[in-house]
Amino acid sequence: MEEFSKNFVVGSQDTAKEIGSGDLEVLATPVMLAMVEYTAKEYLNKALAPEETSVGSVINARHLRPSKVGANIQVKVKVESQEKTKINFSFDVFDNDQVVATGNHQRAVILSEPFLKKLGLSEQTS
Repeated sequence: MEEFSKNFVVGSQDTAKEIGSGDLEVLATPVMLAMVEYTAKEYLNKALAPEETSVGSVINARHLRPSKVGANIQVKVKVESQEKTKINFSFDVFDNDQVVATGNHQRAVILSEPFLKKLGLSEQTS
């Protein structure tokens, strides 16, 4: 299966204390999950038509160890399967050579305009 990775640096705005998910100045789990989603989205964007995008639909993670501000984080996603418009990824998150999180993530490929119309929005206003 194809693997794709992205690198991130933990900033002070990325901490559990800063976003309110915890009290410590370490990488917040919700921020780490956003890094995973971003990496998977960027992988899919290479193959999507202009009128398509992807949205996260499922994410399961084990956040195993903390990462400090300034840490270099690498997120690796791998396509495990595809069911029609749903793409299933496994992922690993590394702080240097240490695994800090593992899990799986599913994204659904959608048509942007009909999706936004359901909310009373259009792509031009988003």
